[in-house]
Amino acid sequence: MNRSIFIFLLFCLLIGTLIVIFSSHWFPIWMGLELSTLSILPLLSTNFISRNNEAILKYFLVQAFSAALLLNGAILNLWLTNSWNINFTEGLLPHSIISLALIIKLGLAPCHFWFPDVLSGITFLEGLLIACWQKIAPFFLIISLNSSIINEILLVSSIISVIIGGWGGLNQTSIRKILAYSSISHIGWILAASFFSQNAGLALFILYLLFNTLIFLLCHSINIKSISFLNIVSLSPTNIILFLTSILSLGGLPPLGGFLNKLIPLIIFINNSNIILTIPFLIGSLLSLFFYLRLTFNSSLILFPQHSINLINWRSHNFNNTLFTSILFSFTVFGLLLFPIIFSLI
Repeated sequence: MNRSIFIFLLFCLLIGTLIVIFSSHWFPIWMGLELSTLSILPLLSTNFISRNNEAILKYFLVQAFSAALLLNGAILNLWLTNSWNINFTEGLLPHSIISLALIIKLGLAPCHFWFPDVLSGITFLEGLLIACWQKIAPFFLIISLNSSIINEILLVSSIISVIIGGWGGLNQTSIRKILAYSSISHIGWILAASFFSQNAGLALFILYLLFNTLIFLLCHSINIKSISFLNIVSLSPTNIILFLTSILSLGGLPPLGGFLNKLIPLIIFINNSNIILTIPFLIGSLLSLFFYLRLTFNSSLILFPQHSINLINWRSHNFNNTLFTSILFSFTVFGLLLFPIIFSLI
C-alpha cells in the first residue's frame, strides 16, 4: 500500500473515533462509526488470501449491521423524544436496539461469534486494531449513556461474556483465537465495573488497552500462530520472559498489572453489596486462568519433539530486532510492574 494512502486511512480512523468520543449528537456518532469501519477495511486487506478476505467480509457485514441498528435506534428515539441528543435517550425499545448494537460492536456475548473468527483470519497487527482501537468508540458510547436500562442489559451481557470468554478459550490451540476469547472476558469485567463506577471502568479500559497492545506486539514480534510454537527451544530467553510476564498479567496474577483488572471490580462489587455477582466472575476468571497457565507451561516447561538444529535457531535471529525487543521489554516493566504501583498511589 502507498505510504500516503496508509497515513490518510490512519488519519480517517483517528478522526472517526474522535468524532464519536466528542459528539453528543446521534447522527455524527453514526458517521464517526461508519468512517472508522470504512477506514479500517483497506488497512486489513494486506494479505490477498481467501481466509483474510473472508475475515474482512465478515467484519464489514457485522459492523454495518450494528451501525444500522444504532441508527435505527437513534431514529426511533428521535420519533419519541424529538431530540438527537445522546443524553435524551428514552424508551425501552430504543434502549434495547442501541444496547444490542453496542454489544455486537464490542463482540460481547451472546453476539460474540464473529470476533474469534475474524481475529483468527488476520495478522496480529491487524488484530490489534480490531481488539483495541475499534473498541474505544463503543466503550465511550456506553460511558456517555447514563441509562439504567442499557446498563442492566450490558451487565447481563458482561456476566455471560466472562463465562463464555473463559469457557471458549479452553479448547483452542490458535493464539489469535485464545486472545479473542481473552478479550471477550476482559471487556466483560470492565463493563461490569463501569455499571457501578464509570471512572473505574475507564481506568480498567486503559489498562486493558495497555496489556493487549503489549501481547499483540509481542506475538507479532516472535511470530507465533499456535500453542505448538511456544517452547523454549525455538524462542530466545528474552522473548520467553516477555511472553510469560504478559500472559501471567493477562491472567490476573499478582503483583502484575493485570491483577488490577480483577481486583478492582471485585472490590466494587463487594462495596455495593453484590457478593453474589462475584461468583460468575470468579468462575470465569478461573476458566481463563487455565488456558493462560497452559500457554506459560508450553512456553517454559514442555519441549515439543524437534530437531537439535532448532536449539540455535533463536541465536541466529535474536539480534535482528534488538531495538524492538528492548522497547517491548521497557513497555513490559512499566506497564505490568511499575504502572500498577503508580496507579495505586494516584
